[in-house]
Amino acid sequence: MTGLYIHIPFCRQKCFYCDFFSQKYDTDLADKYIDTLIKHAKQFENEEINSIYIGGGTPSVLSSNQMQELLQSLNNAFNLSEVKEFTFELNPESVSKKKLLILKEFGVNRLSMGLQSVEDKTLKYLGRIHDFKTFCAAYDTARNEGFDNISLDLIYGLPNQTVDDWESVLKKALLFNSEQLSLYPLSIEKNTPFYENGIVTDDKLQRALYEKTVEVLEHSEYVHYEVSNWAKKCKEAFHNTNYWRNLEYIGLGAGAAGYLERRRYKNVEDIEKYIELCSLLQSTNRRSNLSFLNIEDEYIDNNLYKTETIMLGLRLLNEGIDINCFNNPKHHTILLECLKNKTLQEQTGKIKIAKEYVFISNQIISKFM
Repeated sequence: MTGLYIHIPFCRQKCFYCDFFSQKYDTDLADKYIDTLIKHAKQFENEEINSIYIGGGTPSVLSSNQMQELLQSLNNAFNLSEVKEFTFELNPESVSKKKLLILKEFGVNRLSMGLQSVEDKTLKYLGRIHDFKTFCAAYDTARNEGFDNISLDLIYGLPNQTVDDWESVLKKALLFNSEQLSLYPLSIEKNTPFYENGIVTDDKLQRALYEKTVEVLEHSEYVHYEVSNWAKKCKEAFHNTNYWRNLEYIGLGAGAAGYLERRRYKNVEDIEKYIELCSLLQSTNRRSNLSFLNIEDEYIDNNLYKTETIMLGLRLLNEGIDINCFNNPKHHTILLECLKNKTLQEQTGKIKIAKEYVFISNQIISKFM
């Protein structure tokens, strides 16, 4: 079975740190976009799906009618009888009881909520358009409507943030008792207001904040199962874990990435162009050539597949990678080097990043490129 990712490239306002593809929400354009997504989905009619993730952008910025139309179309296009996890991203300012009821009706069983900080001054600094009170109201409404699997996003490592500041934020976020915490160090990306304004981060500070995170969460209910993610037992993100296991997924929407039949692709990052190109779709045929929708399209040969499997799988801190995956001479040599310097370790035939080196995991993983 296959995963399904759907990109909703609309926001009320783009955050100052965000480089994901999105633009300001427009009702008429969003109507056309939803119609186009439905047409695109029909190319995969009856495909068996085991997980769905609707992200953005801000999916919750859609109107109730647009949400309902999109979710109904998924039931019509795909075989969803074996869906284990169905995640929908929400921003607090666009949450309503009506929208949550629609999500519940169509099988959404996991919410990913963008909190980012519990401090209003920090939210404003990041360009968020909600305050902490709005988040609390949205979270309570979601709980009251029966959602029992909620993930919260938080950002740390802002300029001038202290270890004590972050500890206070983290402990306050823990009071929500969410099922997962996704904790990301602030990264300054090109084509963002932070980059244009010359904002810089401090690696030494971010490492100290990461170490404080590990200290605070070490004796909690949360398990550090992936580099940036902590979850309660059995609440690990199934859809995202399949990314790290290098499994297949369909990508629908402008800017969405996908991975099918050893092809890794990315759809055009232009809403109007995406709508125009999808108007050329004729038949319902999963095997039809959809490459004209792509701005990236790469065939993953066996060597690259093995490399990617190692690089992605090492992010799963508890699961790791089977030692037999390191069977080509280059990978084996690097593995021996990393075992010698103790950045990687072997446990019962599995290779894992050593606990004390998780913060520099990207440097370790990139050695296998």
